[in-house]
Amino acid sequence: MSGQASNRPIKPRTRGPVELVIEVFFGLFFVSLFAWFVGLAIEVAGSFTIWKDEGIGHSQSLVEQDLGYIAAAPRSLLIDDTDAFARRLAGYIALPFERLGVRRYYEAQLAKGTAQPAPAQGQKAGAAAQSPLQGGLRKATQEAMREGAKWALIAMHVAQDIALRLSVAVFALPAFLLACIVGAVDGLVRRDLRRWRGGRESSFVYHHAKRYTGWALTGGFGLYLTWPFGGFNPAYMVLVFTVLVAAALSTTVASFKKYV
Repeated sequence: MSGQASNRPIKPRTRGPVELVIEVFFGLFFVSLFAWFVGLAIEVAGSFTIWKDEGIGHSQSLVEQDLGYIAAAPRSLLIDDTDAFARRLAGYIALPFERLGVRRYYEAQLAKGTAQPAPAQGQKAGAAAQSPLQGGLRKATQEAMREGAKWALIAMHVAQDIALRLSVAVFALPAFLLACIVGAVDGLVRRDLRRWRGGRESSFVYHHAKRYTGWALTGGFGLYLTWPFGGFNPAYMVLVFTVLVAAALSTTVASFKKYV
């Protein structure tokens, strides 16, 4: 009896709507957090290599570019004024950094490094009394603090950019919903045609199409969140991934069992 009971297949546990909403919320949070870390690493590495001369200007230009893309589509079915909503969201992200004085400190350090006034006679004597090790240590400390403030500003711009791209996803939710409806209806029609014509079933196609549907909804958008080079209009992203979602969902529904 115990052997027969152990051989019974284990039924997968069903998830309720509340649990599903919680999973989606935390999944979106961790995807955004991961995209923020990846985007920050790319921006910091790029500030030493690819866009070395731009400094924080590159990350700031991405934010301004995304704001321009959003301003080009000023209305959505969910948000009346998308431009005002996006700018308000970017302001909320920048608020803690501004309260900490990160920008003021970075600008002060940058001005101090570029000014370099001529030292007075007493300062020359004090500087001569200092050892080269102390002078080098103080210079390295100032440089490290300047770079830390620079990275903090880059982190603020990356966070703003991710928040703006998430807002684009919110604006595009009706398009994704419409794509899901079109894909499901098309898949049901194809399934009925296959059912009445006696077509073959393929669990291979069903499971792979189901997996690609989830990827089109999550993986592709995660790639869009971390895209560091700019010049990518989110309207094209919405168009590409709505088509992918509709095609994958249509294939998933069409390849479902003929008889339930």
